[in-house]
Amino acid sequence: MQTPSRIACMLALWTLAAARPVLAGQPLETETARLIPAHRFEVESGFEMQSSSFGHETAVPLAFGYGITDRLELLVEPVPYTSIHDPAGVLAQGQGDLEITLTSRVHPEGPRAPALAIAGEIKLPVAESPIIGSDKTDVTGWFIASKRAGRWDTHANVGYTWVGRPPGASVQNVYSYGLAEEFHATQHWELVGEVYGSTAALAESNDVGPGGESSQNPEIGGAETVGALGVRLRVPPGLALSLGLSYDNQQAVLVHPGLAVTF
Repeated sequence: MQTPSRIACMLALWTLAAARPVLAGQPLETETARLIPAHRFEVESGFEMQSSSFGHETAVPLAFGYGITDRLELLVEPVPYTSIHDPAGVLAQGQGDLEITLTSRVHPEGPRAPALAIAGEIKLPVAESPIIGSDKTDVTGWFIASKRAGRWDTHANVGYTWVGRPPGASVQNVYSYGLAEEFHATQHWELVGEVYGSTAALAESNDVGPGGESSQNPEIGGAETVGALGVRLRVPPGLALSLGLSYDNQQAVLVHPGLAVTF
């Protein structure tokens, strides 16, 4: 009789054997216009650890992607666990908000022209604490471009968010951007870097708390600029391991190890 551990190992090997190469993803936040192929799944898991003079935050984000067609992709991103601490102790623990994104490629990549895509994202307020989420629905539209040139792969995003308005906070809609570069150093190793950010969601200075966020809803923040570097290891036939490090304009440092598999 096979032991449970041996059966688990066999199932894991079977999953990897059925996998296909994964697309651009962790540790990048910038999206790609190259979508998951039709009828295939992509699963990502990560662990985020952020630290600044205002406190510490850890989160376990997940992402489940499905290629509806070669030109249409669905992405569901839950956050099963988030923990936020300040110097005095634990502020909040629990589930984070849920994001659902539908992306459509509108132009294929050519010898000179980039691949182009548009996306619609909705953030559902399922967080268990107003400190973790804003308790309101946000809707974002994205324009995405991707272009490969030799070993270099460039991705650019521009977005606009209609921000939900929680009671007691004065908010405004947000412009977002992202620019990422991937360097395919070898068949398996990739170096990545990006700059991304957004305008302020918080409209009035009298509601500002530590770190430029709303004192009542810390999820609603000021203008953000983030720089990040990372590395990705692709293990055929379809596993990717990654590690990212980012630094933002509030002197917050975030470390993000992750893995992804496509099958």
